[in-house]
Amino acid sequence: MVRIDAVVEDFLTDKGKGQHGESGNYRQDAGRELGRFVDFLTAHEDVVTTFEELDSGHLREYARYLTRQGWTAGTVRTYYAYISAFCAWGVREGLLPENVAQRRNATEPIPDDGGHKSGDQQAWSAEDRQQLTTFVDEQAHPAIDEIGEDREATIKACRDRALVYLLSYSGVRGAEVLRDRSDERRQGLRWEDVHLDDRYVTVFAKKQRLDDRGLPEPVLHPLQMYGKILDPPSESWPVFPSFHRPTLSERVTDELTARGYITTEIEEMRTDCSLIEVCVEYDVEPPSITTDAGRHVLKRLCEEAGIELDDDEEYLMPHGARRGAGEVLVRTSGHAAAARALDNSEEVVREHYSHIEAGELADQMTSSFEEADQQG
Repeated sequence: MVRIDAVVEDFLTDKGKGQHGESGNYRQDAGRELGRFVDFLTAHEDVVTTFEELDSGHLREYARYLTRQGWTAGTVRTYYAYISAFCAWGVREGLLPENVAQRRNATEPIPDDGGHKSGDQQAWSAEDRQQLTTFVDEQAHPAIDEIGEDREATIKACRDRALVYLLSYSGVRGAEVLRDRSDERRQGLRWEDVHLDDRYVTVFAKKQRLDDRGLPEPVLHPLQMYGKILDPPSESWPVFPSFHRPTLSERVTDELTARGYITTEIEEMRTDCSLIEVCVEYDVEPPSITTDAGRHVLKRLCEEAGIELDDDEEYLMPHGARRGAGEVLVRTSGHAAAARALDNSEEVVREHYSHIEAGELADQMTSSFEEADQQG
């Protein structure tokens, strides 16, 4: 009899990323939920520990447990999906005769999605994009004019503007250009990956390989100006460095100490310069901001710009920028071109943006009926 907890690590390794399947957001999130699931089963009155003991009734009880935790319906569905994926993997491994997590009685307590389909997820509108890019322009221009007064503020304003423009117009995923804590391969976009003359960046794509993404015209100037202001000492520097003071302080101290500088010398360096300036002057490479930090940057910018959204959304999120870019590409260039630009299959793009096709079909139907009525 195979114990459930004995094969959780095998499942996570199969689903993980990296050479040994030891990283990735999915692995981290699924691992946390499977740990909760195993604890739930062992605390069950029947004490379920093996696959032979597991049935759809236990999954039904777990589904009920999830719905009672006060989480949103989407969170409940996401957490249950990890368990269902684990059971499906168990079927493929010959540990279960069927995916008991997908039996009707098991899934009945799970809240449905309310019928939300294509078009319901956040997508930056033209107005959103214009308001946010105008705001970051207004923040960057004065900072550039007064760069000698506060170089750190200027670098930060230009960094934020470059990030907003890149997300707004390129359709890249946040995890492709920012550091992902759960995936050691994703350390953030580097200047050596930015090719402004040829208008593309090289990113580590979702399909687990390097891929080139186009840089539309609006992205070029913010990146170009930002590169001049930052003036990174090497091409290996992150395009979007962190300004987190404790992190930079520790990195500066450790790196310069390793080079033979003494404490008083390091303190003197920091007397008249900000930490990011010390990093630039002495080529102490800072870490890239994380995907979480990137979301915080956008939230801060939206608050400062006075951008208000409907449907209880707090701020413009990175995935909303990508979907907004997809909306524009599908409407202007078609599904195939959008799929290439967004690094997705045409099938996925058609599914995600089916509301656009439905609207276009409605226009065609309207024209057809008008023509038929005129002829009648």
